[in-house]
Amino acid sequence: MPKTTINVQQALGLRVRELRAERGITQEEFAERCGVFRTYMSRVEAGKANPTLTMLYVFSGALSVTIQELLEWPTVTSVPKVRSREKLSRGRVSK
Repeated sequence: MPKTTINVQQALGLRVRELRAERGITQEEFAERCGVFRTYMSRVEAGKANPTLTMLYVFSGALSVTIQELLEWPTVTSVPKVRSREKLSRGRVSK
């Protein structure tokens, strides 16, 4: 994956960090409001955790935004191509 492409977890983490910082809330305070450990929140903001839908609801409430606002980030304009195998035959790849 090219370095300029970010995945959904990274985009969510950046958005959470952005909204939290705009409100002047520390990561530790935000984690406490959400009922999670600060280390988990750090992983979310770093794009290394995959929060559940329930946690997204908790995050949005703690940030006083809708889930839709929480999930707003720039639209991806290009999707990297993934090479697929040409033909599969009896578990072997044909070339």
